[in-house]
Amino acid sequence: MKRLLKLLLLPCLVVLLMGADKEDARFQELGSKIMCTCSCTQMLLKCNHVGCPNSDRMRRELKAAVESTTNDEEVLNWFRKNWGVTAVVEPGKHGFELSAWIVPWSVPVLGLVLVIFVIRSWKLRTAPIAPADLHLAPELEALRARAHRETEI
Repeated sequence: MKRLLKLLLLPCLVVLLMGADKEDARFQELGSKIMCTCSCTQMLLKCNHVGCPNSDRMRRELKAAVESTTNDEEVLNWFRKNWGVTAVVEPGKHGFELSAWIVPWSVPVLGLVLVIFVIRSWKLRTAPIAPADLHLAPELEALRARAHRETEI
């Protein structure tokens, strides 16, 4: 009877421990994306500021959020809302913070497109008209001839 009970209890323990390990991994991952707001410039889980007024409270809130929410983005948004946008190191994927994801790769691409466009326009440019082919008004032709005589060009 005890052996049967142990056999039934073992899978339950394995399932429970797997879930706890997953929550701990999420806690560690999210904690590495959140900055302690005590101005020590350290990540939340690595804050070693003696007497830190924020890190213990933030860790408790993170632990509660990890246990109650399955969506990591919701947890990070909650920290942005309650502790400020600078509390979360990774920028959000909405609003103005979306530009932090788009600009770093789009600016070089747009620059490359602009360079290609400029080089292509230089290559497609027509040759300038030779000065001999220009038909000027007679009074301008007289001034032109005088300039050639005086400069000997």
